[in-house]
Amino acid sequence: MSAPATSDVTGRFVPCLNPATLTGLPLPEFLALAAGAGFPTVEVSVQQAQAHGTARLRDLLQELGVRVAAASGILPAGPVLPAPLLVDPDTYRTCLDGLDDRLKAMAALGCTVATTVLNPRSPLDTIRARALARERITQLATAAAAHGVRLAVEAVSIRTGLPPELPHPVVDNLPQLAELLDATGTDHAGVLVDSFHWAAAGADPAHLTALGPGRITHVQIADIPAGHTASVTDAERLFPGDGALPWPAFADALARAGYDGPVSVELFNPALRSLAAGEIARLSHHAATRCWTPAKAGLR
Repeated sequence: MSAPATSDVTGRFVPCLNPATLTGLPLPEFLALAAGAGFPTVEVSVQQAQAHGTARLRDLLQELGVRVAAASGILPAGPVLPAPLLVDPDTYRTCLDGLDDRLKAMAALGCTVATTVLNPRSPLDTIRARALARERITQLATAAAAHGVRLAVEAVSIRTGLPPELPHPVVDNLPQLAELLDATGTDHAGVLVDSFHWAAAGADPAHLTALGPGRITHVQIADIPAGHTASVTDAERLFPGDGALPWPAFADALARAGYDGPVSVELFNPALRSLAAGEIARLSHHAATRCWTPAKAGLR
């Protein structure tokens, strides 16, 4: 079967905005800026949503015409490494406190996806770390499914700046993640594809198409600078369309894998975050809708 034309598939993706792109804003201000820039969907922190009040937040979302596509914080927020999925047993048990309330809040907001990060490295050896990851992913996915929420697990593919106290590899690319999720035996956990990490791992379209229909649960997008993929860090993320990522190939591979949902702009670049919040939101929406056609992407 021939590949679908990029122009035929990119319109199926739904622009979404991650709050990390506008870090530090109160939730109502973030949502207003996202809606004002034209985003129909957003990601939120479930802890921030709970603090605001889910009933009040549901009303605000309806007023703004914005839907929550995914929520972070199924485990309490912490550093990406080494927390939260592979922390020590006592810390992990503490992380489970309030889990049911967090999932109830997601469900009350109509959010059907809970995101979590799988550590690329661990103090545990690879076999034990992967076994622990399978156990905890299954536990979280089962709990989420009871509330109509699906777990979306993200693999981290950057290799520079990882803590030296985490010497053993766990999972750092999509094929490894898919293999681990297959081994859980649960249908309630899928893959979170991050374009930046996909590019850092080599930008191989086969890593996406091999996932197959129904496996990709959520997508986050950012561009990657040219020339030093092997040493890139999250702080170098660019607006989609402003870097070297092959967007038509990425779009085509997502379509081949059957994905047509939200694509959420997620930036950690301090220089870009220093822009005015409204400008960041505007540029993010432009990027999320134009990056797929490189000739249009740079038209700010």
